[in-house]
Amino acid sequence: MDHGLTRRGLLAGLLAAATLTACDSAPSAGPAPTDSFNPPQDQPLATWELTGGLTAAGIAALRPPRLVVYGDGDAIADATYHSRLDPDQLRTLANGLADDLRASASQKKPTPTPTIVDAPVTKVSVWTRTGPLAFTAEGLDELKPDHVYPDVLYNARDRLATVHRTVSATAQPYLATRVRVVAVPALDGQAGTGSPIVPDPSPTATANPWPTGITLPSPDSQGLRRTDLDGDAARAAVRMLTRDLDQRGAWPSYRMTDGTVVRASWRYLLPTE
Repeated sequence: MDHGLTRRGLLAGLLAAATLTACDSAPSAGPAPTDSFNPPQDQPLATWELTGGLTAAGIAALRPPRLVVYGDGDAIADATYHSRLDPDQLRTLANGLADDLRASASQKKPTPTPTIVDAPVTKVSVWTRTGPLAFTAEGLDELKPDHVYPDVLYNARDRLATVHRTVSATAQPYLATRVRVVAVPALDGQAGTGSPIVPDPSPTATANPWPTGITLPSPDSQGLRRTDLDGDAARAAVRMLTRDLDQRGAWPSYRMTDGTVVRASWRYLLPTE
């Protein structure tokens, strides 16, 4: 099940314009700079993210970028798999994305159309020698049949999707020393319902004790707890908590010391998170 969009509805109105930002000079259809290609090695060269949409609060808090490609060629998909791009592949990706986002067509406002309620927002960004280029577009995939957005935005997304498929197919696990842990109220068997946190009414309900050595902050107004861990605490989370690799939200239950039952999961953090 895609938690980014679990239900849809049509709502009359106009789609908000895709937002394009550039720290470049004013966008134009002109050629990209031809200077030497020397991206920062430890910073993202290109990023593809999905945000928003009808997604449970816990899953949204844990959701990683779909793909991040770093200047040294390291490519990480879903904070789960990684591979490396060689210098030619890196240059081709960066130049192609920059050409897409500099194209005059990318500056056109979307065609008015009914909005798909709860559709996720696609975010794409790329490093260039003169500054980053980026766009955001609500319902990019869902509205493709209606030709709402210009083709160059789909070209950019497709370039990154191709790299994502390649990285995922290698099945090389991405590992890190830092992790993010998210816990949400255990209500109705779902992670992140958004309801206030409450104690489980049954003292005998099946729930493992919350692992010692992993300290969570107080819940926010939605009952969500999130923390980034390193060192022994991160290793304890990896060892004792179940990871939701498929982002399906079927998180195990744990009983806190105050009797509250939460559902929790974790993922590795990216180098720049």
